[in-house]
Amino acid sequence: MKNIAYSLLPLDGYYTFSQRFLELLKAASSGTFDLAAVISPLGSVFLKFEAAYKKERKSEYTAKLAAADEARDRAYLALRHYLVACSYASVEGYSAAADTLLTIFSRLGWSMQKAGYQTESSRLGNLIAELQTDENVALLTTAEATPWLERMMTAADAFEAIYQQKLATDAADDTISAYRLRKVLQQQIEISLSWMDVQQQFNKSDELTTLIGQVNELIANTMTAARASATRKSSAEEE
Repeated sequence: MKNIAYSLLPLDGYYTFSQRFLELLKAASSGTFDLAAVISPLGSVFLKFEAAYKKERKSEYTAKLAAADEARDRAYLALRHYLVACSYASVEGYSAAADTLLTIFSRLGWSMQKAGYQTESSRLGNLIAELQTDENVALLTTAEATPWLERMMTAADAFEAIYQQKLATDAADDTISAYRLRKVLQQQIEISLSWMDVQQQFNKSDELTTLIGQVNELIANTMTAARASATRKSSAEEE
């Protein structure tokens, strides 16, 4: 059975894969090839995941957070790229100031804009704190980079305001999040795949061989799409 790099799958890609995997199992199950023991627990977890996933997609905060996160990502990259440009500039003081400031970016996470919401917030907060020390404020002034920092801080604050609003709303909602259910669903998928591997070793059949081939094709196509998407995103955020 092919491996699944779950970490590469965005939530929508994870939903699509899980849905199609369950559909393959249901289509393969027959009177002579009973998969009820696999389908029942997997289907139960998937229905809970699907309900949470669809609810979160409809949430007013989903689109707002995505837009605010993109805005802070762009503001972060604008400051970082500006300093990279300054490191090559012939203007007096620019290069030395930018080189020193860029070491902070490297130490705290050069590509922090690619991290999850909470991780990025933490790293961005640490970056802003360091850039606001007296020594670094002087370097930013030398490189005339202060306006770029201020834009990034504004974007970061805007994201955090929306995120805190979402947390307050979620605290009043007892529905389990799709992210948490994703972990449970992943475990059930792995159990199902392991069951198929064991059956193939000790109770091999043409039906099972066909099903495994279909599942492997689904995994291969899913991972190809996920890696292509990750590559496009990386190219768009070229370092």
